[in-house]
Amino acid sequence: LNGCPRGAKTSKQCSLEMVTNEAELPMVSIFKQKRVKGWWPFVARDENDELEITGKVEAELHLLTAEEAEKSPAGLARNEPD
Repeated sequence: LNGCPRGAKTSKQCSLEMVTNEAELPMVSIFKQKRVKGWWPFVARDENDELEITGKVEAELHLLTAEEAEKSPAGLARNEPD
């Protein structure tokens, strides 16, 4: 959380290079930014021991104080599904 790679803005921009070129990627600290949103790849090694993308995840992380979290518990602030 203190120094994780910034997520891609779109699914198409989320690629294997995000894992292989970590040193060149912009890093982000959720402790400074408080909100992080983006796409991150899931990778695994194939039978030739090479990395391949096995999936992608879109996530949004919010860092809250305990007081803020108590005021707005996860799931309770949402409307019922249509």
